[in-house]
Amino acid sequence: MKKIFAFIFILNFVAFNLFAQDAQNILEKAASKVQSAKGINVSFILTQKDKLGHTLGSSKGILKIKGTKYYVNQDGSEIYCNGAQIWNYDGQGEVTVAKAEYDDDEFSPQQIITGFNNKDFTATLIASGSAIYQIQLVPVDKRKNIKQIILFINKANNLITKAVVTDKPGNITEISFGNASFNVVIPDSQFVFDASKHPGVEVVNQ
Repeated sequence: MKKIFAFIFILNFVAFNLFAQDAQNILEKAASKVQSAKGINVSFILTQKDKLGHTLGSSKGILKIKGTKYYVNQDGSEIYCNGAQIWNYDGQGEVTVAKAEYDDDEFSPQQIITGFNNKDFTATLIASGSAIYQIQLVPVDKRKNIKQIILFINKANNLITKAVVTDKPGNITEISFGNASFNVVIPDSQFVFDASKHPGVEVVNQ
């Protein structure tokens, strides 16, 4: 009986490692798809739900990516990042400026579509349908507020089409991507907040 249990454990261990390896390969392909693109323009819908599944609100936006640079417009609020600095403009009278840093306790459309930082998560392939992979990401650091992230990846083009982020209290954020265009020509000025085009806006340096 002990030998049977040991054999089952070995099979499960091997299967888990194969699924983990498959997940890493899929994520690498998704990241490579984004990194190799000259410029990306994609729309998204973000929906927030409580732990009971009740919708708390939703918003629409667009995302532009060029290497490490990105721009987000979400219901009038804008984020500009040129790779070194990040500007958060509330769409009204204030913009905060800070050093561009990655924080996996936070998440953004840009982080999601590039598959996050694989070193900060344990990735497991949990489903492989006819058209979509589903990959579960669990933070390595259990102190993080994120409980898990489920990524949906299109098999045909290696593009992350949806992410479902669950925090420790059970609240859920879903973000779906659509109308993706690759190799779009995007000027570098798109990723820098231009104060001259926003007269009267207060600039707050953090």
